[in-house]
Amino acid sequence: MRVFLRELSAVFLFVEVVLIAILFHKAGQDATTYVEYTNFLWHPLMVALHFLALAFALWHTVTFFLLAPSALPPIRVVGRRVPSFIIVSQQFMGMFFVSLVIGSWIAWVGAT
Repeated sequence: MRVFLRELSAVFLFVEVVLIAILFHKAGQDATTYVEYTNFLWHPLMVALHFLALAFALWHTVTFFLLAPSALPPIRVVGRRVPSFIIVSQQFMGMFFVSLVIGSWIAWVGAT
């Protein structure tokens, strides 16, 4: 079931990418078209789709990180194999740091 959900997550991520591409296209047109599309994106069903896509994106990320140690060849430091939990935790810390930097930048740009 987990493998099926992981593969299904790609469909929701694809739909979100298409919606963002359409948003960029509408931004290049007149303001009325852009506003109508953003209103469409704020429809309650669309917001639910966005949250569902976010949940699937997080699921996809977590399962990818958890599979990484088994997909990589054994990593050795000073002749000893690095434990899987260290590899996974470094990926999560990296994702947290990048998210923190991007979130701080968005908050800073939004405040100016």
